[in-house]
Amino acid sequence: MSSDIVAETIQQRSAVYGEPHHSHTNVGLAWTALIQQYYGITLPAPLPAHLVELMMVTFKCQRSARVFHADNYVDLRAYAAFAEHAQAHPGEPYIPKA
Repeated sequence: MSSDIVAETIQQRSAVYGEPHHSHTNVGLAWTALIQQYYGITLPAPLPAHLVELMMVTFKCQRSARVFHADNYVDLRAYAAFAEHAQAHPGEPYIPKA
């Protein structure tokens, strides 16, 4: 599986869902709200984008442990790239390498 398929998938999904860092930051806000409401607690900060992305990596690993779908591995690699970028460059948009 080439990195081209990962970059292509990232570009296609970004066109539909928006820039990944912004989207994953919003997911972190939503998950934070759900966790706080469910447990009746206040977290010290919203879940950061890189943690959301790492959680999505584990989600894709769990799916892949059950059944093979190549798409899960493409997504897993994309989420790992997002997480690496978000931790190394907090707040900066992810720009896929061509």
